Amino acid sequence: MDPSPPPDPEGLRLRQLFAQELHALPAETRASMALTAEEPVLSALCFDPLPAVVTQLLGNPRFGLVQARLLAAHHPHPSGLQQLAGREAFLRDAEVQRLLLRNVQLPPGVLQRVVAPRRLLEVYKLCISRELPEKNQRAAREALRHKFTNTAAAEDKVELLFHTEGRVLALLIGLGLDQKTAAILCARTYASLLLVQNLARWAPTPPSVLAHLLKQAVVKHQPQVRALILQHPNVPHHARHAGG
Repeated sequence: MDPSPPPDPEGLRLRQLFAQELHALPAETRASMALTAEEPVLSALCFDPLPAVVTQLLGNPRFGLVQARLLAAHHPHPSGLQQLAGREAFLRDAEVQRLLLRNVQLPPGVLQRVVAPRRLLEVYKLCISRELPEKNQRAAREALRHKFTNTAAAEDKVELLFHTEGRVLALLIGLGLDQKTAAILCARTYASLLLVQNLARWAPTPPSVLAHLLKQAVVKHQPQVRALILQHPNVPHHARHAGG
């Protein structure tokens, strides 16, 4: 299923122009036209499926953000999208990024470049967005795991955990928390039972965090949640003894 929205009337007009007047031309002719085309042919050629046409379009001095967005939305070949992403000025555009992420042919390397500067919470939203095809959701999940492990600041990790109430932990199985992130978590007050429960069910939750959770008022008033925490194998012995 194509997750892209139906084209607007102008997009339909351009698509029809390509289908009815341009598509039947030889590939070499279309590529040659792309280098010097003016509107509306310039934008209509953004519906051409050939990467060679994209190469020539990007060399056209009239090619701009409008055409970059059309390519991002509709071009059906990874190498053509790779060429578009090679133009940093276009790749920085938020709408180009949004349309690329919705394109099922987006190369994983380009997706990585799009998500690399984003905060973890933004990447998580991509992981669960229904606008993205499943292939790109999977790539976003891998990017999230890589950032969480290798590049994200501890404060960014804590923001992610609190804003998602720990739902993100389902995507972080097999990873862990560094000491700084654990220390920040141990300095926070917890009001969300769901966050506490998700941390209690996550195998890598550190002993210090589990001990801190047991001290929270929201846990003291919920015996079942306290019992859930005490079942975690990482609970410190003194906390387990006190809980017993």
